[in-house]
Amino acid sequence: MTGLGLTLLVALVAALALGAIAQRLRLPPMLGYIVAGLVVGPFTPGFVANREEVLELADVGVALLMFSIGLQFSLGELRSVGVRILAGTPVLVAATMAIGTATGMALGWELIEALFIGGAMSVCSTVVLVKIAGEGALHTTTYGRTALGVSIVQDLVTVGLVVTLSALGSREDESLLALVVSGTIALGFVAFMVIAGSRLLPRLLAVIAGLRSRELFVIAVAVIAIGTAFAASALGVSVALGAFVAGLALADSDLTASVLGEIVPLRELFSTFFFVSIGILLQPAAILEAWPVVLALLLIITFGKAIPVALLARLDGQRPSSAVRAGALIGQSGEFSFVLASAGLALGAVRPDVFSLAMGAVVLSILTAKPLLAGARRLGTWLDAHTGYPPLPGEEPAAGLRRHAVILGYGRVGRSVARVLESRGFAWVAVDADYATARAAREAGHPIIYGEAGTPSVLDQAQVAHAHALVVAIPDALATRQAVTYARDRNPRVEVVARAHSEAEEADLRQLGAMRVVVAEREVGNELVRHALRRFGVSDREVAAILESRRRS
Repeated sequence: MTGLGLTLLVALVAALALGAIAQRLRLPPMLGYIVAGLVVGPFTPGFVANREEVLELADVGVALLMFSIGLQFSLGELRSVGVRILAGTPVLVAATMAIGTATGMALGWELIEALFIGGAMSVCSTVVLVKIAGEGALHTTTYGRTALGVSIVQDLVTVGLVVTLSALGSREDESLLALVVSGTIALGFVAFMVIAGSRLLPRLLAVIAGLRSRELFVIAVAVIAIGTAFAASALGVSVALGAFVAGLALADSDLTASVLGEIVPLRELFSTFFFVSIGILLQPAAILEAWPVVLALLLIITFGKAIPVALLARLDGQRPSSAVRAGALIGQSGEFSFVLASAGLALGAVRPDVFSLAMGAVVLSILTAKPLLAGARRLGTWLDAHTGYPPLPGEEPAAGLRRHAVILGYGRVGRSVARVLESRGFAWVAVDADYATARAAREAGHPIIYGEAGTPSVLDQAQVAHAHALVVAIPDALATRQAVTYARDRNPRVEVVARAHSEAEEADLRQLGAMRVVVAEREVGNELVRHALRRFGVSDREVAAILESRRRS
Protein backbone atom coordinates (compact mmCIF):
# COMPACT_ATOMS: atom_id res chain seq x y z
CA MET A 1 0.00 0.00 0.00
CA THR A 2 1.37 3.40 -0.97
CA GLY A 3 0.30 7.01 -1.35
CA LEU A 4 -3.03 8.19 -0.03
CA GLY A 5 -4.06 4.77 1.30
CA LEU A 6 -0.96 4.46 3.49
CA THR A 7 -1.35 8.03 4.77
CA LEU A 8 -4.99 7.32 5.66
CA LEU A 9 -4.15 4.09 7.47
CA VAL A 10 -1.20 5.38 9.51
CA ALA A 11 -2.95 8.63 10.45
CA LEU A 12 -6.10 6.79 11.57
CA VAL A 13 -4.18 4.15 13.57
CA ALA A 14 -2.16 6.84 15.35
CA ALA A 15 -5.31 8.92 15.98
CA LEU A 16 -7.17 5.87 17.32
CA ALA A 17 -4.39 4.87 19.72
CA LEU A 18 -3.60 8.33 21.05
CA GLY A 19 -7.25 9.43 21.07
CA ALA A 20 -8.06 6.40 23.24
CA ILE A 21 -5.25 7.32 25.65
CA ALA A 22 -6.57 10.89 25.88
CA GLN A 23 -10.09 9.58 26.56
CA ARG A 24 -8.81 7.31 29.33
CA LEU A 25 -7.07 10.32 30.89
CA ARG A 26 -10.42 12.21 30.70
CA LEU A 27 -9.01 14.65 28.16
CA PRO A 28 -10.70 15.66 24.88
CA PRO A 29 -9.79 13.08 22.18
CA MET A 30 -8.81 15.97 19.89
CA LEU A 31 -5.63 16.31 21.96
CA GLY A 32 -4.78 12.71 21.10
CA TYR A 33 -5.39 13.42 17.42
CA ILE A 34 -3.07 16.43 17.53
CA VAL A 35 -0.34 14.35 19.18
CA ALA A 36 -0.93 11.68 16.50
CA GLY A 37 -0.21 14.32 13.86
CA LEU A 38 2.95 15.25 15.72
CA VAL A 39 4.03 11.59 15.72
CA VAL A 40 3.51 11.12 11.95
CA GLY A 41 4.75 14.62 11.07
CA PRO A 42 8.09 15.73 9.63
CA PHE A 43 9.45 17.09 12.92
CA THR A 44 9.60 13.74 14.73
CA PRO A 45 11.47 10.54 13.77
CA GLY A 46 9.76 7.62 12.05
CA PHE A 47 7.05 7.49 9.40
CA VAL A 48 6.25 10.85 7.80
CA ALA A 49 2.72 11.23 6.41
CA ASN A 50 2.12 13.11 3.17
CA ARG A 51 1.24 16.56 4.50
CA GLU A 52 -0.61 17.72 1.36
CA GLU A 53 -2.88 14.65 1.37
CA VAL A 54 -3.71 15.08 5.06
CA LEU A 55 -4.45 18.79 4.53
CA GLU A 56 -6.85 17.98 1.68
CA LEU A 57 -8.69 15.53 3.92
CA ALA A 58 -8.64 18.17 6.67
CA ASP A 59 -10.48 20.60 4.36
CA VAL A 60 -13.31 18.08 4.12
CA GLY A 61 -13.28 17.86 7.93
CA VAL A 62 -13.57 21.65 8.24
CA ALA A 63 -16.46 21.68 5.77
CA LEU A 64 -18.40 18.98 7.65
CA LEU A 65 -17.66 20.57 11.04
CA MET A 66 -18.92 23.99 9.93
CA PHE A 67 -21.91 22.43 8.16
CA SER A 68 -23.03 20.71 11.37
CA ILE A 69 -22.57 23.93 13.37
CA GLY A 70 -24.79 25.79 10.91
CA LEU A 71 -27.29 22.94 11.07
CA GLN A 72 -27.53 23.15 14.88
CA PHE A 73 -27.57 26.94 15.09
CA SER A 74 -30.41 27.92 17.42
CA LEU A 75 -31.80 31.36 18.15
CA GLY A 76 -33.57 29.79 21.12
CA GLU A 77 -30.25 29.18 22.86
CA LEU A 78 -29.40 32.86 22.46
CA ARG A 79 -32.71 34.05 23.91
CA SER A 80 -31.94 32.35 27.24
CA VAL A 81 -28.88 34.57 27.78
CA GLY A 82 -28.94 38.18 28.96
CA VAL A 83 -28.93 41.01 26.42
CA ARG A 84 -25.84 42.59 28.00
CA ILE A 85 -23.89 39.35 27.57
CA LEU A 86 -24.95 38.86 23.95
CA ALA A 87 -24.21 42.49 23.06
CA GLY A 88 -20.92 42.41 24.93
CA THR A 89 -19.56 39.20 23.37
CA PRO A 90 -18.45 40.78 20.05
CA VAL A 91 -16.76 43.53 22.08
CA LEU A 92 -15.07 40.82 24.15
CA VAL A 93 -13.81 39.10 20.98
CA ALA A 94 -12.51 42.41 19.62
CA ALA A 95 -10.76 43.26 22.91
CA THR A 96 -9.05 39.86 23.22
CA MET A 97 -8.11 39.97 19.54
CA ALA A 98 -6.62 43.45 20.05
CA ILE A 99 -4.50 42.22 22.98
CA GLY A 100 -3.29 39.23 20.95
CA THR A 101 -2.57 41.40 17.91
CA ALA A 102 -0.66 43.95 19.99
CA THR A 103 1.38 41.14 21.56
CA GLY A 104 2.19 39.76 18.11
CA MET A 105 3.24 43.17 16.82
CA ALA A 106 5.48 43.63 19.88
CA LEU A 107 7.12 40.29 19.01
CA GLY A 108 7.85 41.53 15.48
CA TRP A 109 5.08 39.72 13.61
CA GLU A 110 3.49 41.20 10.48
CA LEU A 111 0.14 42.94 11.04
CA ILE A 112 -1.93 40.39 9.09
CA GLU A 113 -0.11 37.56 10.90
CA ALA A 114 -0.81 39.14 14.30
CA LEU A 115 -4.48 39.63 13.34
CA PHE A 116 -4.90 35.95 12.44
CA ILE A 117 -3.29 34.77 15.68
CA GLY A 118 -5.11 37.39 17.76
CA GLY A 119 -8.39 36.21 16.24
CA ALA A 120 -7.52 32.57 16.93
CA MET A 121 -6.92 33.39 20.60
CA SER A 122 -10.16 35.36 20.99
CA VAL A 123 -12.61 32.48 20.53
CA CYS A 124 -13.42 29.46 22.67
CA SER A 125 -14.26 25.87 21.78
CA THR A 126 -17.81 24.55 22.12
CA VAL A 127 -16.38 21.00 22.00
CA VAL A 128 -14.12 21.67 25.00
CA LEU A 129 -17.01 23.50 26.71
CA VAL A 130 -19.16 20.37 26.58
CA LYS A 131 -16.27 18.17 27.74
CA ILE A 132 -15.40 20.19 30.86
CA ALA A 133 -18.90 21.30 31.93
CA GLY A 134 -21.02 18.37 30.78
CA GLU A 135 -23.84 18.78 28.27
CA GLY A 136 -26.43 18.75 31.07
CA ALA A 137 -24.79 21.61 32.98
CA LEU A 138 -24.71 23.78 29.84
CA HIS A 139 -28.51 23.79 29.67
CA THR A 140 -29.52 23.55 33.36
CA THR A 141 -27.26 26.07 35.13
CA THR A 142 -27.03 29.83 34.83
CA TYR A 143 -23.28 29.78 34.24
CA GLY A 144 -23.63 26.96 31.70
CA ARG A 145 -26.28 28.79 29.69
CA THR A 146 -24.18 31.96 29.82
CA ALA A 147 -21.07 30.18 28.53
CA LEU A 148 -23.07 28.44 25.80
CA GLY A 149 -24.63 31.72 24.66
CA VAL A 150 -21.24 33.43 24.54
CA SER A 151 -19.85 30.46 22.59
CA ILE A 152 -22.64 30.60 19.99
CA VAL A 153 -22.11 34.34 19.42
CA GLN A 154 -18.35 33.74 19.19
CA ASP A 155 -18.98 31.06 16.56
CA LEU A 156 -20.85 33.60 14.44
CA VAL A 157 -18.15 36.25 14.94
CA THR A 158 -15.47 33.71 14.02
CA VAL A 159 -17.19 32.88 10.73
CA GLY A 160 -16.99 36.59 9.91
CA LEU A 161 -13.34 36.70 10.98
CA VAL A 162 -12.46 33.76 8.71
CA VAL A 163 -14.02 35.54 5.74
CA THR A 164 -12.57 38.98 6.48
CA LEU A 165 -9.05 37.91 7.40
CA SER A 166 -8.87 35.43 4.51
CA ALA A 167 -9.79 38.26 2.12
CA LEU A 168 -7.18 40.55 3.69
CA GLY A 169 -4.52 37.84 3.79
CA SER A 170 -4.93 36.83 0.17
CA ARG A 171 -5.10 40.39 -1.18
CA GLU A 172 -2.57 42.35 0.83
CA ASP A 173 -1.08 43.85 -2.31
CA GLU A 174 -4.35 44.37 -4.16
CA SER A 175 -6.46 47.50 -4.31
CA LEU A 176 -9.29 48.44 -1.99
CA LEU A 177 -11.63 47.87 -4.94
CA ALA A 178 -10.56 44.22 -5.18
CA LEU A 179 -11.22 43.77 -1.46
CA VAL A 180 -14.67 45.35 -1.79
CA VAL A 181 -15.44 43.06 -4.74
CA SER A 182 -14.44 39.96 -2.76
CA GLY A 183 -16.54 41.09 0.19
CA THR A 184 -19.52 41.69 -2.09
CA ILE A 185 -19.16 38.20 -3.57
CA ALA A 186 -19.10 36.71 -0.06
CA LEU A 187 -22.20 38.65 1.01
CA GLY A 188 -23.96 37.72 -2.23
CA PHE A 189 -23.17 34.06 -1.70
CA VAL A 190 -24.48 34.15 1.87
CA ALA A 191 -27.64 35.99 0.78
CA PHE A 192 -28.27 33.49 -2.02
CA MET A 193 -27.84 30.51 0.32
CA VAL A 194 -30.04 31.98 3.04
CA ILE A 195 -32.82 33.08 0.68
CA ALA A 196 -32.73 30.56 -2.16
CA GLY A 197 -30.77 27.73 -0.56
CA SER A 198 -33.14 27.52 2.40
CA ARG A 199 -35.95 26.80 -0.08
CA LEU A 200 -34.15 24.63 -2.64
CA LEU A 201 -31.98 22.39 -0.44
CA PRO A 202 -34.77 21.12 1.86
CA ARG A 203 -36.90 20.29 -1.20
CA LEU A 204 -34.02 18.44 -2.81
CA LEU A 205 -33.45 16.39 0.33
CA ALA A 206 -37.18 15.72 0.65
CA VAL A 207 -37.17 14.24 -2.87
CA ILE A 208 -34.17 12.03 -2.00
CA ALA A 209 -35.77 10.99 1.30
CA GLY A 210 -38.90 10.02 -0.65
CA LEU A 211 -36.84 7.37 -2.48
CA ARG A 212 -36.50 5.55 0.88
CA SER A 213 -32.83 4.80 0.40
CA ARG A 214 -30.60 5.66 3.33
CA GLU A 215 -27.49 5.32 1.16
CA LEU A 216 -28.75 7.93 -1.30
CA PHE A 217 -29.76 10.24 1.55
CA VAL A 218 -26.25 10.04 3.08
CA ILE A 219 -24.67 10.76 -0.31
CA ALA A 220 -27.02 13.72 -0.85
CA VAL A 221 -26.14 15.22 2.54
CA ALA A 222 -22.41 14.82 1.85
CA VAL A 223 -22.78 16.38 -1.61
CA ILE A 224 -24.62 19.39 -0.17
CA ALA A 225 -22.14 19.93 2.67
CA ILE A 226 -18.91 19.39 0.76
CA GLY A 227 -20.17 20.61 -2.62
CA THR A 228 -21.42 23.94 -1.26
CA ALA A 229 -18.18 24.45 0.66
CA PHE A 230 -15.99 23.97 -2.38
CA ALA A 231 -18.34 25.91 -4.65
CA ALA A 232 -17.86 28.79 -2.22
CA SER A 233 -14.10 28.27 -2.43
CA ALA A 234 -14.25 28.54 -6.22
CA LEU A 235 -15.93 31.95 -5.79
CA GLY A 236 -13.17 33.11 -3.46
CA VAL A 237 -15.28 32.56 -0.34
CA SER A 238 -13.82 30.42 2.46
CA VAL A 239 -14.69 26.72 2.70
CA ALA A 240 -15.73 27.31 6.33
CA LEU A 241 -18.29 29.99 5.44
CA GLY A 242 -19.68 27.99 2.52
CA ALA A 243 -20.30 24.95 4.68
CA PHE A 244 -21.75 27.01 7.55
CA VAL A 245 -24.38 28.72 5.39
CA ALA A 246 -25.27 25.37 3.77
CA GLY A 247 -26.05 24.03 7.25
CA LEU A 248 -27.89 27.24 8.10
CA ALA A 249 -30.08 26.81 5.01
CA LEU A 250 -31.24 23.44 6.35
CA ALA A 251 -31.47 24.43 10.03
CA ASP A 252 -35.26 24.94 10.04
CA SER A 253 -36.06 21.96 7.82
CA ASP A 254 -38.15 19.00 9.00
CA LEU A 255 -35.22 16.83 7.94
CA THR A 256 -32.67 18.53 10.23
CA ALA A 257 -32.52 15.68 12.74
CA SER A 258 -32.03 13.09 9.98
CA VAL A 259 -29.37 15.19 8.25
CA LEU A 260 -27.47 15.68 11.50
CA GLY A 261 -27.70 11.99 12.31
CA GLU A 262 -26.16 11.06 8.96
CA ILE A 263 -23.48 13.77 8.90
CA VAL A 264 -22.08 13.21 12.42
CA PRO A 265 -20.16 9.96 11.63
CA LEU A 266 -18.66 11.55 8.50
CA ARG A 267 -17.84 14.72 10.45
CA GLU A 268 -16.12 12.79 13.24
CA LEU A 269 -14.02 10.81 10.75
CA PHE A 270 -12.85 13.73 8.61
CA SER A 271 -12.48 16.21 11.47
CA THR A 272 -9.97 13.72 12.88
CA PHE A 273 -7.77 14.50 9.89
CA PHE A 274 -8.15 18.20 10.62
CA PHE A 275 -6.70 17.78 14.11
CA VAL A 276 -4.04 15.37 12.82
CA SER A 277 -3.05 18.05 10.29
CA ILE A 278 -2.57 20.53 13.16
CA GLY A 279 -0.13 18.11 14.81
CA ILE A 280 1.74 17.61 11.54
CA LEU A 281 2.27 21.37 11.26
CA LEU A 282 3.44 21.85 14.87
CA GLN A 283 7.16 22.36 15.40
CA PRO A 284 8.12 21.07 18.89
CA ALA A 285 11.57 22.67 18.75
CA ALA A 286 10.09 26.12 18.04
CA ILE A 287 7.62 25.74 20.92
CA LEU A 288 10.31 24.70 23.41
CA GLU A 289 12.70 27.40 22.26
CA ALA A 290 10.11 30.16 22.66
CA TRP A 291 8.22 28.82 25.69
CA PRO A 292 7.87 32.29 27.32
CA VAL A 293 5.94 33.44 24.22
CA VAL A 294 3.72 30.33 24.38
CA LEU A 295 3.06 31.02 28.07
CA ALA A 296 2.17 34.66 27.32
CA LEU A 297 -0.26 33.55 24.60
CA LEU A 298 -1.79 31.01 27.00
CA LEU A 299 -2.41 33.75 29.59
CA ILE A 300 -4.13 35.89 26.92
CA ILE A 301 -6.32 32.94 25.86
CA THR A 302 -7.26 32.12 29.44
CA PHE A 303 -7.60 35.37 31.36
CA GLY A 304 -8.13 37.65 28.36
CA LYS A 305 -11.51 35.94 27.92
CA ALA A 306 -12.36 34.60 31.38
CA ILE A 307 -12.18 37.94 33.21
CA PRO A 308 -14.30 39.96 30.72
CA VAL A 309 -16.97 37.22 30.55
CA ALA A 310 -17.13 37.07 34.36
CA LEU A 311 -17.55 40.86 34.47
CA LEU A 312 -20.29 40.72 31.82
CA ALA A 313 -22.13 38.06 33.84
CA ARG A 314 -21.90 40.19 37.01
CA LEU A 315 -23.24 43.22 35.11
CA ASP A 316 -26.13 40.99 34.06
CA GLY A 317 -26.94 40.37 37.74
CA GLN A 318 -25.46 36.91 38.26
CA ARG A 319 -23.96 35.80 41.57
CA PRO A 320 -20.14 35.96 41.78
CA SER A 321 -19.86 32.15 41.84
CA SER A 322 -21.93 31.81 38.66
CA ALA A 323 -20.08 34.65 36.91
CA VAL A 324 -16.63 33.26 37.75
CA ARG A 325 -17.52 29.79 36.50
CA ALA A 326 -18.97 31.17 33.27
CA GLY A 327 -15.68 33.01 32.70
CA ALA A 328 -13.63 29.90 33.44
CA LEU A 329 -15.61 27.87 30.89
CA ILE A 330 -14.76 30.41 28.18
CA GLY A 331 -11.05 30.60 29.10
CA GLN A 332 -9.90 28.07 26.49
CA SER A 333 -9.64 27.68 22.72
CA GLY A 334 -10.07 24.82 20.30
CA GLU A 335 -11.37 23.86 16.88
CA PHE A 336 -12.27 27.37 15.67
CA SER A 337 -8.84 28.64 16.67
CA PHE A 338 -7.33 25.88 14.55
CA VAL A 339 -9.64 26.76 11.64
CA LEU A 340 -8.72 30.45 11.76
CA ALA A 341 -4.97 29.96 12.20
CA SER A 342 -4.92 27.23 9.53
CA ALA A 343 -6.62 29.61 7.09
CA GLY A 344 -3.82 32.11 7.67
CA LEU A 345 -1.18 29.41 7.25
CA ALA A 346 -2.72 28.18 3.99
CA LEU A 347 -2.70 31.72 2.59
CA GLY A 348 0.93 32.25 3.58
CA ALA A 349 -0.12 35.07 5.91
CA VAL A 350 1.04 33.14 9.00
CA ARG A 351 4.53 31.64 9.19
CA PRO A 352 4.86 27.97 10.28
CA ASP A 353 6.88 28.79 13.41
CA VAL A 354 4.36 31.43 14.53
CA PHE A 355 1.53 28.97 13.83
CA SER A 356 3.29 26.39 16.04
CA LEU A 357 3.63 28.84 18.94
CA ALA A 358 -0.03 29.86 18.79
CA MET A 359 -1.33 26.31 18.45
CA GLY A 360 0.94 25.18 21.29
CA ALA A 361 -0.79 27.75 23.49
CA VAL A 362 -4.22 26.56 22.29
CA VAL A 363 -3.37 22.93 23.14
CA LEU A 364 -2.20 24.01 26.62
CA SER A 365 -5.46 25.92 27.12
CA ILE A 366 -7.39 22.69 26.50
CA LEU A 367 -5.22 20.85 29.03
CA THR A 368 -5.71 23.54 31.70
CA ALA A 369 -9.47 23.98 31.13
CA LYS A 370 -10.65 21.52 33.80
CA PRO A 371 -8.24 22.71 36.54
CA LEU A 372 -9.29 26.29 35.73
CA LEU A 373 -12.97 25.41 36.27
CA ALA A 374 -12.18 23.61 39.53
CA GLY A 375 -10.31 26.69 40.78
CA ALA A 376 -13.20 28.91 39.69
CA ARG A 377 -15.61 26.84 41.79
CA ARG A 378 -13.54 27.41 44.94
CA LEU A 379 -13.02 31.10 44.15
CA GLY A 380 -16.74 31.55 43.46
CA THR A 381 -17.72 30.02 46.81
CA TRP A 382 -15.30 32.36 48.61
CA LEU A 383 -16.56 35.40 46.69
CA ASP A 384 -20.19 34.58 47.48
CA ALA A 385 -19.37 34.41 51.18
CA HIS A 386 -17.44 37.72 51.14
CA THR A 387 -19.68 39.84 48.89
CA GLY A 388 -23.05 39.56 50.59
CA TYR A 389 -24.31 36.40 48.87
CA PRO A 390 -24.88 33.95 51.74
CA PRO A 391 -26.68 30.64 51.25
CA LEU A 392 -30.42 30.80 50.67
CA PRO A 393 -32.30 32.44 53.54
CA GLY A 394 -34.55 30.59 55.96
CA GLU A 395 -34.21 27.59 58.23
CA GLU A 396 -31.57 25.06 57.23
CA PRO A 397 -33.60 22.47 55.31
CA ALA A 398 -31.62 19.47 56.60
CA ALA A 399 -31.45 20.50 60.27
CA GLY A 400 -32.26 17.53 62.50
CA LEU A 401 -32.77 15.09 59.62
CA ARG A 402 -31.82 11.43 60.17
CA ARG A 403 -32.17 8.39 57.87
CA HIS A 404 -33.17 10.67 55.01
CA ALA A 405 -32.22 10.80 51.33
CA VAL A 406 -29.75 13.37 50.01
CA ILE A 407 -30.45 14.19 46.35
CA LEU A 408 -27.60 15.87 44.49
CA GLY A 409 -29.00 17.80 41.54
CA TYR A 410 -32.54 19.18 41.35
CA GLY A 411 -33.07 19.01 37.62
CA ARG A 412 -35.64 16.77 35.96
CA VAL A 413 -34.15 13.55 37.34
CA GLY A 414 -33.65 14.92 40.85
CA ARG A 415 -37.17 16.34 41.00
CA SER A 416 -38.64 13.00 39.87
CA VAL A 417 -36.82 11.16 42.67
CA ALA A 418 -37.92 13.78 45.21
CA ARG A 419 -41.60 13.52 44.17
CA VAL A 420 -41.64 9.73 44.55
CA LEU A 421 -39.91 9.84 47.95
CA GLU A 422 -42.32 12.52 49.16
CA SER A 423 -45.34 10.55 47.96
CA ARG A 424 -44.23 7.65 50.19
CA GLY A 425 -43.53 9.88 53.18
CA PHE A 426 -39.72 9.59 53.16
CA ALA A 427 -37.63 12.59 54.23
CA TRP A 428 -35.26 14.11 51.69
CA VAL A 429 -33.11 17.16 51.05
CA ALA A 430 -31.71 18.25 47.68
CA VAL A 431 -28.56 20.12 46.68
CA ASP A 432 -28.30 22.19 43.50
CA ALA A 433 -25.55 24.50 42.18
CA ASP A 434 -27.90 26.78 40.26
CA TYR A 435 -29.01 29.69 42.44
CA ALA A 436 -32.19 30.42 40.46
CA THR A 437 -33.28 26.77 40.65
CA ALA A 438 -32.54 26.54 44.37
CA ARG A 439 -34.31 29.81 45.19
CA ALA A 440 -37.43 28.87 43.20
CA ALA A 441 -37.56 25.46 44.91
CA ARG A 442 -37.18 27.00 48.38
CA GLU A 443 -39.89 29.55 47.65
CA ALA A 444 -42.14 26.63 46.67
CA GLY A 445 -41.45 25.08 50.07
CA HIS A 446 -39.07 22.32 49.00
CA PRO A 447 -36.05 21.41 51.19
CA ILE A 448 -33.09 22.42 49.04
CA ILE A 449 -29.57 23.68 49.68
CA TYR A 450 -27.75 25.95 47.25
CA GLY A 451 -24.16 24.81 46.68
CA GLU A 452 -21.74 22.57 44.83
CA ALA A 453 -22.58 18.88 45.21
CA GLY A 454 -18.94 17.86 45.60
CA THR A 455 -18.14 20.40 48.34
CA PRO A 456 -17.67 18.82 51.83
CA SER A 457 -19.28 21.75 53.67
CA VAL A 458 -22.40 21.51 51.49
CA LEU A 459 -22.64 17.74 52.02
CA ASP A 460 -22.24 18.27 55.77
CA GLN A 461 -25.06 20.83 55.64
CA ALA A 462 -27.20 18.15 53.97
CA GLN A 463 -26.42 15.86 56.94
CA VAL A 464 -24.86 13.22 54.70
CA ALA A 465 -23.25 11.62 57.77
CA HIS A 466 -26.75 10.65 58.97
CA ALA A 467 -28.33 9.95 55.57
CA HIS A 468 -29.90 6.62 54.65
CA ALA A 469 -29.38 7.11 50.91
CA LEU A 470 -27.41 9.38 48.57
CA VAL A 471 -28.89 9.88 45.10
CA VAL A 472 -26.44 11.53 42.67
CA ALA A 473 -28.28 13.05 39.70
CA ILE A 474 -25.77 15.62 38.41
CA PRO A 475 -24.03 15.61 35.00
CA ASP A 476 -20.61 16.65 36.37
CA ALA A 477 -18.41 13.52 36.59
CA LEU A 478 -15.76 15.19 38.78
CA ALA A 479 -18.31 16.51 41.31
CA THR A 480 -19.96 13.07 41.35
CA ARG A 481 -16.66 11.39 42.26
CA GLN A 482 -15.97 13.97 44.96
CA ALA A 483 -19.45 13.59 46.46
CA VAL A 484 -19.39 9.78 46.50
CA THR A 485 -15.89 9.69 48.00
CA TYR A 486 -16.73 12.17 50.78
CA ALA A 487 -20.13 10.62 51.56
CA ARG A 488 -18.70 7.11 51.88
CA ASP A 489 -15.90 8.45 54.08
CA ARG A 490 -18.34 10.26 56.42
CA ASN A 491 -21.00 7.55 56.36
CA PRO A 492 -19.82 4.07 55.27
CA ARG A 493 -23.37 2.71 55.63
CA VAL A 494 -25.02 5.17 53.25
CA GLU A 495 -26.57 3.60 50.16
CA VAL A 496 -25.19 5.42 47.11
CA VAL A 497 -27.16 5.49 43.86
CA ALA A 498 -25.46 7.46 41.07
CA ARG A 499 -25.90 8.21 37.39
CA ALA A 500 -23.09 7.64 34.90
CA HIS A 501 -22.63 8.41 31.23
CA SER A 502 -20.34 5.51 30.30
CA GLU A 503 -19.31 2.05 31.48
CA ALA A 504 -15.86 3.38 32.42
CA GLU A 505 -17.48 6.01 34.64
CA GLU A 506 -19.72 3.30 36.12
CA ALA A 507 -16.73 1.13 37.03
CA ASP A 508 -15.00 4.12 38.60
CA LEU A 509 -18.02 4.97 40.78
CA ARG A 510 -18.47 1.36 41.88
CA GLN A 511 -14.84 1.28 42.95
CA LEU A 512 -15.47 4.42 45.03
CA GLY A 513 -18.35 2.71 46.83
CA ALA A 514 -21.52 3.37 44.83
CA MET A 515 -23.88 0.41 45.27
CA ARG A 516 -26.03 1.11 42.25
CA VAL A 517 -24.90 3.02 39.16
CA VAL A 518 -27.44 3.84 36.46
CA VAL A 519 -26.11 4.22 32.92
CA ALA A 520 -28.88 6.01 31.03
CA GLU A 521 -28.31 4.38 27.62
CA ARG A 522 -28.27 0.90 29.14
CA GLU A 523 -31.50 1.50 31.08
CA VAL A 524 -33.21 2.58 27.86
CA GLY A 525 -32.02 -0.69 26.32
CA ASN A 526 -33.31 -2.67 29.31
CA GLU A 527 -36.74 -1.07 29.00
CA LEU A 528 -36.88 -2.04 25.32
CA VAL A 529 -35.83 -5.59 26.24
CA ARG A 530 -38.58 -5.71 28.90
CA HIS A 531 -41.32 -4.82 26.41
CA ALA A 532 -39.97 -7.18 23.74
CA LEU A 533 -39.83 -10.16 26.15
CA ARG A 534 -43.33 -9.46 27.47
CA ARG A 535 -44.59 -9.44 23.89
CA PHE A 536 -43.23 -12.98 23.51
CA GLY A 537 -45.01 -14.13 26.68
CA VAL A 538 -42.04 -14.23 29.07
CA SER A 539 -43.22 -13.96 32.70
CA ASP A 540 -42.57 -10.83 34.76
CA ARG A 541 -40.37 -12.80 37.18
CA GLU A 542 -38.19 -14.15 34.37
CA VAL A 543 -37.98 -10.71 32.74
CA ALA A 544 -36.85 -9.20 36.05
CA ALA A 545 -34.18 -11.91 36.43
CA ILE A 546 -32.89 -11.33 32.89
CA LEU A 547 -32.68 -7.57 33.41
CA GLU A 548 -30.93 -7.97 36.75
CA SER A 549 -28.42 -10.31 35.11
CA ARG A 550 -27.81 -7.70 32.39
CA ARG A 551 -27.18 -5.04 35.01
CA ARG A 552 -24.75 -7.20 36.96
CA SER A 553 -22.82 -8.16 33.81
